[in-house]
Amino acid sequence: MPLISPSRFDGPLVERDAEVVRLEQVVSLLRSGRGTILEIVGDPGMGKTSLLAVLAGLVTGSGARLARGHAVRGDAAPGQIFRSAWEEHPDLGAVELGGALDPQAARTLATAWAAGPGGAVLLDDVQWCDPMSVEIAMRLVRNPVPGPFLLAVSHRPRQTNPALLDALDDGVRIGTVTRVVLSPLNTDSMRGLAGRWTGASAASAFGSAAGNATGNATGTDEIHDRRLGDAAGGSPRNLRILLAAGWDPVLWPFQAGGDPGGLLREAAALTSELDLLSPEAGAVLRAAAILGDPFRPGDLTEVSALPADRVLTALGELSQADLIRRRGNGEFTFRDPVLAHVAHEHSSLSEQSAGHRRALDLLAARQVAAAVLARHAEHLLGTDSATAAPILARAAAEVVASDPAAAAHWSGLALDHIPHGGQERAETEILRCRALIAVGRLDEARTLVHEVLGHVADLPWQLALRAYGAAADVERLLCRYSEAEAIAATALGLLPALREDGALPMEAVMMVYEYALVQSLRGDHIQARAMIRSAVDTTVRPQHTTEIAIRCLAVCQDAYVGDVAVALEGVRLCTGAVDALADPQAGQSPEMFVTLGVAELYLERFEDASRHVKRGLKVAGGGTQLHVVLHQLLCIASVDLFTGRLETATEWAVQAEQLAAAVGSQEGVGLAKAIRASAMIWTHGRRDLGEILTLVESAIADVETHRSWWALSALGLAAQVQILGGDPDGALRTMLERADGQDVAVAQPALEPSLKALMALAALRLGDLAAARGWTEDAEAAASRLGLTGQTASAMRARAALHLADGRPDLAVDVFEQAADRFERAGMPIQRAWTQAMGAAAADAAQGHDAALVWLDAASAAADALGALWVQEDTARARAALETLVQDGGGSGHAQDANGADGAGAGTAGSGSGGGSGTDVGVGVGAGPLGMLSDREREIAALAAAGLRSREIAQRLFLSPRTVEAHLGRVYRRLGVSSRGELPRIIGNRGGSESAEDAGQ
Repeated sequence: MPLISPSRFDGPLVERDAEVVRLEQVVSLLRSGRGTILEIVGDPGMGKTSLLAVLAGLVTGSGARLARGHAVRGDAAPGQIFRSAWEEHPDLGAVELGGALDPQAARTLATAWAAGPGGAVLLDDVQWCDPMSVEIAMRLVRNPVPGPFLLAVSHRPRQTNPALLDALDDGVRIGTVTRVVLSPLNTDSMRGLAGRWTGASAASAFGSAAGNATGNATGTDEIHDRRLGDAAGGSPRNLRILLAAGWDPVLWPFQAGGDPGGLLREAAALTSELDLLSPEAGAVLRAAAILGDPFRPGDLTEVSALPADRVLTALGELSQADLIRRRGNGEFTFRDPVLAHVAHEHSSLSEQSAGHRRALDLLAARQVAAAVLARHAEHLLGTDSATAAPILARAAAEVVASDPAAAAHWSGLALDHIPHGGQERAETEILRCRALIAVGRLDEARTLVHEVLGHVADLPWQLALRAYGAAADVERLLCRYSEAEAIAATALGLLPALREDGALPMEAVMMVYEYALVQSLRGDHIQARAMIRSAVDTTVRPQHTTEIAIRCLAVCQDAYVGDVAVALEGVRLCTGAVDALADPQAGQSPEMFVTLGVAELYLERFEDASRHVKRGLKVAGGGTQLHVVLHQLLCIASVDLFTGRLETATEWAVQAEQLAAAVGSQEGVGLAKAIRASAMIWTHGRRDLGEILTLVESAIADVETHRSWWALSALGLAAQVQILGGDPDGALRTMLERADGQDVAVAQPALEPSLKALMALAALRLGDLAAARGWTEDAEAAASRLGLTGQTASAMRARAALHLADGRPDLAVDVFEQAADRFERAGMPIQRAWTQAMGAAAADAAQGHDAALVWLDAASAAADALGALWVQEDTARARAALETLVQDGGGSGHAQDANGADGAGAGTAGSGSGGGSGTDVGVGVGAGPLGMLSDREREIAALAAAGLRSREIAQRLFLSPRTVEAHLGRVYRRLGVSSRGELPRIIGNRGGSESAEDAGQ
């Protein structure tokens, strides 16, 4: 548990700037010789006393005199709060404080206090004032003291005397009273307070507060912060209490934390308030804390063992004290849940034990859910474990899908009291394993389920299948695919014969589902598709969530392998079934949203994919089902990358990377990095190119030894970034060598056109026209087979770039235009912008400078809307070169390759490796032969004309010799020469460094 710093009240208030400004304005009035009345209101623990302390400092700094009073509950001395304010100032002399203090005498004192530099009286906890103090306060509010006199009152409006409330309301209406209302703090403000009090940073304080086994397994504190802020109700005092209690999201709301002693120490002010209650009111309050919110008078009668009329009387006292509040349906709740926990821990152990026993019996007789009984059963462990442990096991089973953290907690407690051996213990162990998997505690889950497998032969086949399924699941999530496949295959061998109606038992359906998931993630979609299809064909419960989930997986397989017609029909049917499910039903199989969303992603139904995956995030929210959340984050990041939502794609990818690291998924980390690099290279432009290329190399290292779907997806994205970053050679190695020797494009049929197009563009950039031609033809054939608009556009763009390289800009410009139109229709705006940028060179060569400017303007406008700085930079550079050429009277000509690429969401291109400048889109930069070359090509040609060999040129320009040779090949074709020996005739021979310098002009 984090310790709370003794200096927790030091420093400025958090998120109370507006309130402090109001205080400064009030003190400014006092300094100018005018007075006012200040009212500070808010619920308990919101910081009214702290704000009064700030006001006291401001008054002292102004030179005015200061008196402070605090009402004491139950003190019968007339005028107590005003006496406590002035008793330390005997120099007043106007009235002897030992005598009667009535409204007239108090006004005389206030007038004397306002003399000279002025004075302020600050009164705290006015809701507890005695009648005379209330009368005095009302007189001063309704008839303010003239001159520099400030009266500040702090109170809880629910407990304050109604007559005083009425007087203050009248003052607010006529402008004599300034009211400051302290509302609950927001999450960011609570984080700031927690950071100050625990000595941690604001960003990590909430995460350090939990101190529990699960920690913040999501890798981000956002969910944890929100839950702690909600638990504290925005109250600084409640936050201090929860931090001192060692707040644990696994235990909340059933327990405040693992340190009840710390809770009571920090809640001393609250417990002293509870001690002032009458004995019966205190007993009823503690009984209510045992029952938990909401509670009814009749139930309190049973749990407290008090007569009904005395319970009602006590409830009246508790309501007047604002400890409980009445709801419209005859039920009551605590003022806030922290108060309920304080009241519970303030009771004795014997009172707790007897109360929870009575509450358990009362609720069990009503046949309520085990999850409702669990909080009472916990308190019977050790005294009646035979009753409590089965209840906890049933409660865990009820909530494992919706609240696996609670399920893990309850099943763990139950296992401590269930004898070893036997079916009951095995069932609870498998249940706990599922709960541990869902909250990301995979190593614990693996250890536990392997203990079960050690005696699986003694279990019924249904239970054995569940154990094997959990074991395969945890191995899959740990990316141990061989082990997962072996376990699943063993389990499938246990399947009994089909029932007479031909349907598989539900345990068998779940096992097939698990096995198919393993095969899918391994990249073996053909085998997975065959198995999942056989299961779908034998299911007879199409409304059961597991069978809907298995159908969604089948559709995902159909989409992945490129069976588009079947997949589209399957998506239509699955969408109707999934959308009809209520959230609690859908939460039983949340992976269905991922598989359906991935299918829609492949089918270019991007908005539907986004809708389903985001709903899945909601269903699996609250820090639960972490492996499902990881899939969802990666899917929605990919969708946003496809659709040009680059900033949000980065945000989703960052969350996915943190979560993948937390749950130990190296491939998940690699894919998240690849998505992040793909978005960054568009949005950051060239300023961070080194950082981005380092990130993408790290992503490749994370996945290159794997053959899973995640690994293949990451490598496709990485290759695109490498082309944009100026390394087409590296991009081809990534596509052909890094995925354990397999062709990344062929291994992903649904994306084959775009990935083959990427490879074609890389080959063009390297000057290998034969390879580019072959891969372009492959892309076109795959696109024709799929019939998807975006994939077809990718193949067309590769063909357009090939036309341009072949010297046919007239053909290229038409195909570029068609590709851009298809990208627009597919909902891929960044691809459209990039295609327009690349097509400018073809437009310049075929139609002239004005046409090229139209293309560049369209690309620049789209890039500006998307935040695609890379495209903006290239179009600006190409436009500047074109304008220079027009001013010089030069002719048209495409100066540079307009190669680009796209794949899973990013169109890319590059120019050379190492120090290359990325993809250049452009037009001629000068008249004559050199105007047909790019900047890099002119630079290399000049060095070659000066006599430098390819290796020497590569060393000088920080390129690879292969890249230099590729550039020279393009130079020869464009200048119409056959060797470097002819270059001096065209370029001249003026020496290496001079030539290089001139070539860049």
